[in-house]
Amino acid sequence: MIAVQNKTSGPDFVLASLLAAYPEKSFCENVGLLLEDGNIGSPRIREELRVLLSDPKQLDELRSEYIDLFDRGKQVNSLYETEYGRERALVKGNELVDISGFYRAFGFETGGEDVLAEMIDHVAVELEFYALLVLKSEALSQSSDIDGVEIVLDARKKFLKSHLGRFVGAICERPGVRDSSFYSTVFHYCKEVVSAECDRLGVEVEPESWISGQPEVSDITCGGTVGCVK
Repeated sequence: MIAVQNKTSGPDFVLASLLAAYPEKSFCENVGLLLEDGNIGSPRIREELRVLLSDPKQLDELRSEYIDLFDRGKQVNSLYETEYGRERALVKGNELVDISGFYRAFGFETGGEDVLAEMIDHVAVELEFYALLVLKSEALSQSSDIDGVEIVLDARKKFLKSHLGRFVGAICERPGVRDSSFYSTVFHYCKEVVSAECDRLGVEVEPESWISGQPEVSDITCGGTVGCVK
């Protein structure tokens, strides 16, 4: 198990979001900036990234692997929340509406310059949104806005329980992820970051699982800002 220290969670969610997304052209720069803070990331993920960043050729190989696993192989290695759970076919529309409502309520706009569009229930988009909530909590706390802190804290707990916390662990069990040295490390790190946050906030989550025979993810996309750390 990857140990995540009891610390401010926002930067870890930012890093997790970047790693769960397709490695864009700014990937190395953004990850490198985050890793300048020695408190971000687990020792294992930091070592994986150190090796990756030391050889630019490996980034091209990583991009190919990502496409093979999560684009060509998305039918069995899905990164989308609404592709998990027995009742997904019945509730998918409602789940997407609920996620969209969270995003609108907190000013999280999907889409961005030079960023590939993504569905709003993609794990990287949800991780990025949660990082925003943590940053909002910190800003409101610094300004002594007690009511604001409570509102955002309530949203964080609900988003973990209803969305992000439910399916991250299931991604780790997908065959392509299990067989990938890099992405197995990445998604176990994502799982531990989310699990640590649930423990920190006292959120009990009922995890979802992948149900065999599920149809492929819809091609409908909503732009995401994943990977846009500046």
